[in-house]
Amino acid sequence: MTIGDIVNTITATPEIASDILVVLGQIGLWLKTIGVIILIWLIFHVINVLFNTKRTKEVKNIKEDIIRIEEKIDKILANQEKKKSKDRDD
Repeated sequence: MTIGDIVNTITATPEIASDILVVLGQIGLWLKTIGVIILIWLIFHVINVLFNTKRTKEVKNIKEDIIRIEEKIDKILANQEKKKSKDRDD
């Protein structure tokens, strides 16, 4: 049996050919559906990554601000300690 015989058998019986086309069409619809779901999933994750990057930058900036404020408070406290010790010596 050759490929030509198979093709002749399939084309000779229109019912078999139409059944095969219907099955292939259903498979195509399922593949489209899966593709759309994957596309929506990818778009959601890209948006999520963008928002998370923005939030991470904001948290980093806040952390840097807190460290800078802590350093200023430490300097102020150190200056007050120096003044107190200087006043005691006088």
